[in-house]
Amino acid sequence: AISHLFLAIDAKDLDLSHIQDPAHLVVQDWDRSLQDSQNLCSFFIPSILDKSLCPEGKHVIHVYSSGGEPYEPWEKLKPGSEEYEAYKEERVDVLWKAVERCIPDVRDRVEFSIIGSPLAHEAFLRRDRGTYGMAWAAGSSAPESGLLGNVLPFPFPNLKTPVDGLLRCGDSCFPGIGTPSAAASGAIAANTMTHVDNHLQLLKEASEKDPLYKFLNPGFMGQVYKPLVQGFTPSAELRADRFVGGAGVAPVDYTASDPTVSDRIDL
Repeated sequence: AISHLFLAIDAKDLDLSHIQDPAHLVVQDWDRSLQDSQNLCSFFIPSILDKSLCPEGKHVIHVYSSGGEPYEPWEKLKPGSEEYEAYKEERVDVLWKAVERCIPDVRDRVEFSIIGSPLAHEAFLRRDRGTYGMAWAAGSSAPESGLLGNVLPFPFPNLKTPVDGLLRCGDSCFPGIGTPSAAASGAIAANTMTHVDNHLQLLKEASEKDPLYKFLNPGFMGQVYKPLVQGFTPSAELRADRFVGGAGVAPVDYTASDPTVSDRIDL
């Protein structure tokens, strides 16, 4: 299980110029296990990158423990009770200390804070025992883990299911746990249903939005990559245009604004 701490702070006269990366991993003691939730934690200050996340002169911070938070002590507590609230404060004190390494007076600056306990995750997010993801045990592959699972022990199922045309996404399948991974699984699911030409075009458009994203431009390598996969993307059971286009290798616009979509797709 994992414990979370969400903070909103007053950043008046706060100098964060020493922070080059808004995401930090903090280890309290390298001689202790990194699975110990009282030893390993992370914090992220997204408002350093995106000023629109909070009012001027403020910052938002997300802090969370490793996935080794024991569930058994929590399941004996009743949410809302004095014992529960006290235990929450006790378990997240290490998270406060992690942020204090970067912002020593963070507790004095706090304007809002909330703790996300394993019981809260279980109640509001329907997470079994407050866990995240669904990784299989080390040395074994998850069901539906695809070709890779036949070669290497792969802990997450891929996006396909035994039902043709039914895809899944989220932190319980490839590429795994965490917001970036969960978002990536959604992107992979969406991309699985369209031609590789559309992938390349989307990457090119994204690369032109801001200099920060110019690395996304597929350029020459995109054209090298295209012949290798265009016969498989989308996969056969997902080619809605296969009845019209034969092999289904032409780019297809599935947007509602396309006036010819009903002529090209077998409804």
